[in-house]
Amino acid sequence: MKILVICTGGTIGSTVNKEFISPDKSKSFKLIEMYKASNKNNVEFEIIHPYTLLSENLTGRTLSSLGLCLLENASRSYDGIIVTHGTDTLQYSAAAMGYLLANARIPILFVSSNLVLDHPAANGIHNFTHAVEFIMQKHGSGVFVSYRNSDAITYIHRGTRLLPHLGYSDELFSILGQYYGLYRENVFIPNPGYRSLQIDNVPTFTLPDSWNSDILRIFPYPGMEYPSLSDNIKAILLDTYHSGTLCSTTPNMTSFYNEANARKLPVFLTGANHDTDYESVKVWKRLGIHTLPPASPIAMYIKLWMAIGSCGGSNDSILKELMETPIGEDIIP
Repeated sequence: MKILVICTGGTIGSTVNKEFISPDKSKSFKLIEMYKASNKNNVEFEIIHPYTLLSENLTGRTLSSLGLCLLENASRSYDGIIVTHGTDTLQYSAAAMGYLLANARIPILFVSSNLVLDHPAANGIHNFTHAVEFIMQKHGSGVFVSYRNSDAITYIHRGTRLLPHLGYSDELFSILGQYYGLYRENVFIPNPGYRSLQIDNVPTFTLPDSWNSDILRIFPYPGMEYPSLSDNIKAILLDTYHSGTLCSTTPNMTSFYNEANARKLPVFLTGANHDTDYESVKVWKRLGIHTLPPASPIAMYIKLWMAIGSCGGSNDSILKELMETPIGEDIIP
């Protein structure tokens, strides 16, 4: 059994240096040592470092670097690949690689740690151990995330289904409870309620070619105002409140969307409730906003970013088709 470990930094690859946490390349070897100390199996690890940073500093360029590294190695003679990554932007990288490698023949698992590895409460070694187990037991292919929550259960998530962390929380969850499976007492249990859509011809996505996405992402809050539209914006993505709503009485709302339509900017909304609409929903439906199917808002942001690059700009009809196409099991049926 041969596993490639791609180390990118983050807390799992860091050391506490006085009052700060700093990346430390030697921690990748520490992680392997910790694993081998309690697991006597015949696994050969190979370690590479395409870049090393704290994950809050992730950009399009680092996503591209990671993607190129995975594309280069996913077709080689590895049984699986593990990517060590920081928790802050774990969901973004996992989604991007989930789209890029939707047809991967081997399992690729992202692992992170809530605390530095030396801390007794760190979950990094648990996340890594179960990633190795998942690869050895051949439970699936494509991109996943292995993460242990405070309930002492390690969940295996699809890379395209992760929700944002709640503030001040280390917990990690999939949209609508759609995790792939879990490890309880080192036994893998598939999620019996896991639902997926499969397509035969998966579109090919290109990697970002600059640090920024040129997407204006807007979050709702009481008293919000819409920002000015700059010339570099290629698309707009709206997040909603948990019930799938936005304020329908914001004073500059109509003028904002009229300007977006005049500029031919596609506007997408993620997080909407597809069962029952509130009265406020009528307003923004009349404004030409395109509602996306049920999927992780983070994944929809990454998908839109990669789709814009793949179709050569903000072509409205092509973007809508790509955004509604299930890729990497991102859309919940």
